[in-house]
Amino acid sequence: MNERARKSPVAYSRCSPTEVEEVTHRTLIDVCAATPFRREDIKLVSGHSFPDIMTSDVYGVEVKSTNKDKWTSTGSSIIESTRCENVERIYMMFGSLGSKPPSFRCRPYQECLSNIAVTHSPRYLIDMSLKQNENIFSKMSIDYDTFRQLGEADKIQKVRDFYIQKAKKERKVEMPWWMGKTTNVNLSFFNDQSAAVKEDLTARTFILFPEIFSKHSAVAYKEIALWLCNHYSLLCYNIRDTFSAGGQVYAIDGMQLNNPCPQVVKRLMESLDKIIFLLDNPDYDIIVDIGEYWEAGALRSELFSQWIRTMEYVFSNNPNLKEISIKDIIEKRITRMTYK
Repeated sequence: MNERARKSPVAYSRCSPTEVEEVTHRTLIDVCAATPFRREDIKLVSGHSFPDIMTSDVYGVEVKSTNKDKWTSTGSSIIESTRCENVERIYMMFGSLGSKPPSFRCRPYQECLSNIAVTHSPRYLIDMSLKQNENIFSKMSIDYDTFRQLGEADKIQKVRDFYIQKAKKERKVEMPWWMGKTTNVNLSFFNDQSAAVKEDLTARTFILFPEIFSKHSAVAYKEIALWLCNHYSLLCYNIRDTFSAGGQVYAIDGMQLNNPCPQVVKRLMESLDKIIFLLDNPDYDIIVDIGEYWEAGALRSELFSQWIRTMEYVFSNNPNLKEISIKDIIEKRITRMTYK
């Protein structure tokens, strides 16, 4: 194909994606006499299945091209729902039609998939210049054949976990908003929700992000804003004010303080009954979220005790909160709830 493109550069540079597939198909038929494959077995199935060209029902060629002078592009869906059932090995034929002359490269499919991005669904990114072990599967520590045979939900979860852990290692406040959670199709504002919805989400916030009470709470507020958007399609443009606006507090649960504390502690007290209920009766969402956001996992029976230990730690390490014995306050509230 490179030889033919050098002889007819203008014709190749004007090829549409469909025409590149057709040229690749014709070329495979032309050269198959020197291979174990039969020309009648080489079929162009583009538009109906993945990959675009099949031979002997076992080998396939996926054809991609760009009209620019580069070796990168967006590839196929990671789900591969239209993959031919029996195909075992796929190769990527890639045309850089903007090169002078137009050029082609062919590599095993998995070796040129650099990353994952999203259009209307999660898709691979192609980079025909990748070095060995730079592909996305090496990064995820799973080989392509193992990954492709996972179910759709397992694929999504594997990719989601990879990007979450990658962000944590790089100390970035980000998350894969485009996969893994079923949420409202429309974005709306947290402040426009009903009182009951805001009460529920506020309680969940205090459970998942106890770092909101640390002296470095700015990162926690960013994570909360991302969580609301990712999990509930809710935007909160004044996330810090939602929890801390209103001045300082001089008493907590009827107990006078020697020094005033931030308003966010009052918000905690207002949500405490709901928090206790959720930790004692966790639903599916809170279990999944705890597994994602708590640094160490916890047994279902130990959620409440672990949360209290974490709260004690962040309060004791915050100069503005260390005088507050949060464990004693919570235990007194539980006692009052018990004897109501």
